[in-house]
Amino acid sequence: MLDMTSTRTDISIKTESNRDDKKFDAKEESEEADVIPTLVPLLPHEVPHHAAVFINKPRLSEFKQIVVSKGIQAEMSGGVLICNNVVAVRRNEAGRLQLEGCVCEDYYKVRELLYEQFAIV
Repeated sequence: MLDMTSTRTDISIKTESNRDDKKFDAKEESEEADVIPTLVPLLPHEVPHHAAVFINKPRLSEFKQIVVSKGIQAEMSGGVLICNNVVAVRRNEAGRLQLEGCVCEDYYKVRELLYEQFAIV
């Protein structure tokens, strides 16, 4: 058992070849051990900005089921998910999802449902 109240401790270290046990005085290193590293939070204006990263790759067929479960009419047509005949969700050439349509309440509902499919970091 280690006595934490003692100011001096002898520690044995075995070398890789297990030839000899070397002893050293831990008191020399106690000055370094007395320093406890802590993290200090940055002020809001010091925090560096970063772009949001979206983690996940939802499939349109799975997203269609989610949209329908929330009471929005949805149908697939030529690889495009059309919601309430107003909003279109499709994948572009790079594989990213695009949301198109007139800016209305349905647009924001579909966008919110789409964002919920990602872990945004």
